Amino acid sequence: MKVIIDTHAGPCSGVKRALRMIEDELKQNNNVATLGPVIHNQVEIDRLNELGVVTLDQESVSQNNFNVERGKRMIIRAHGIAKNLRNQLVNAGFELIDGTCPTVLKIQKDIERYYRDGYQILIVGNPNHPEVKGLNGQCDNQAAILQSEDDIDHIRFSDKALLISQTTVAFNKFLAIQKKILQIAPHVIVKDTICRQVNSRHENIRNFAADVDVVLLVGGKNSSNTRVLFEIAKQSNPHTFWIERQEDIDGGWFAGCHCIGITGSASTPVWQLEHIKTYVESVTLN
Repeated sequence: MKVIIDTHAGPCSGVKRALRMIEDELKQNNNVATLGPVIHNQVEIDRLNELGVVTLDQESVSQNNFNVERGKRMIIRAHGIAKNLRNQLVNAGFELIDGTCPTVLKIQKDIERYYRDGYQILIVGNPNHPEVKGLNGQCDNQAAILQSEDDIDHIRFSDKALLISQTTVAFNKFLAIQKKILQIAPHVIVKDTICRQVNSRHENIRNFAADVDVVLLVGGKNSSNTRVLFEIAKQSNPHTFWIERQEDIDGGWFAGCHCIGITGSASTPVWQLEHIKTYVESVTLN
């Protein structure tokens, strides 16, 4: 039996950047805290916590509960945060290190600029996702959040409006919503803000899943990106399983299997994929 790792797998550049910032701080023996999990990957968060990183509850802090250790340098998560929360933290005396993904940061600035010029902001995405909360926080939380085409029916379009999306939204979903909006309100300005690096993984994982007997997709259960990749891989290969850690693996999945493929989402470090490969080989070869 052969076990292979998807050559296209690995964290996106935004996640790599945020993790590198944390590790650089740790190397300097600085006290490090993150405002919420820096990425949606509990296994990696557990590893960082063991190294001394403190993960603060973003909701608690955002409610002006600043009873946390001021001596820590606070790293802003890759998803970004709302403008008012950033200001609150600065005013409270925290030293911030901005780990916001550069792609997300650019979208935040676009939203702020258009909103300041009187535009209605429309965001395709999950309203409960931290990235979307951060984007909405650039326009005083006045954006209309669209999860599906049905949500469009509840919107009264302004004379000036901007449509953008969460970076990890599936491209076909964004296109469908965009098409329906432009049929109703052709004046809406559309900015395709889906991360190309993340989106290119869709076709890659579709091909990878089709070439193996069983797919193990490693990623956080609270990761929107992992969920999208899981749905795509499952379409290509029904024997696709979404796992967070080795304990999630059922050896029965591999019965009659000749090739097991291991892949991950944009928030899955390569070391996790290698760890799962070693574990699967120990289970299947014994």
